[in-house]
Amino acid sequence: MDKLFPILSQMKTSLEELEAIMIEEVNQLNRPQINPVSLQVLTDNKSQLLSTIQYYDELRQQEELELKTAAPYHHQTRLFTCWQQVIATVQNTKNLNLKVEELLSMHMMKNERLKKVVESAGGGNNLYGAGGESHSTTTGRAYNISV
Repeated sequence: MDKLFPILSQMKTSLEELEAIMIEEVNQLNRPQINPVSLQVLTDNKSQLLSTIQYYDELRQQEELELKTAAPYHHQTRLFTCWQQVIATVQNTKNLNLKVEELLSMHMMKNERLKKVVESAGGGNNLYGAGGESHSTTTGRAYNISV
């Protein structure tokens, strides 16, 4: 039990850090325009924390095997309380992750609509010549300079 509580505490601390990062990620994605560099930094930090959490979870499982115990630790009050906090934080991060997914989908749909608008913006600039044939015009000016 001496090793299990510090492992759970570290796991809880890492999960709380992850939760804070995800809150910031939601805040950034709620903005009309995304800062990709800032979002990438958050994503990298999130990835590192997920690896850390996985490591602590593996340590927890090994320790449980050695002690022949398992979560939620009903008979050990200190472990039980810590485990409940871990579970609550995991649920919060899961909800935040769903919100991130929703916001990313919204931004992707917005980008797709903008892309279609940009692609179709130059499509209607056709002129008809004397013979009735159509010619696409280019926007801007063309200069034919010879020296």
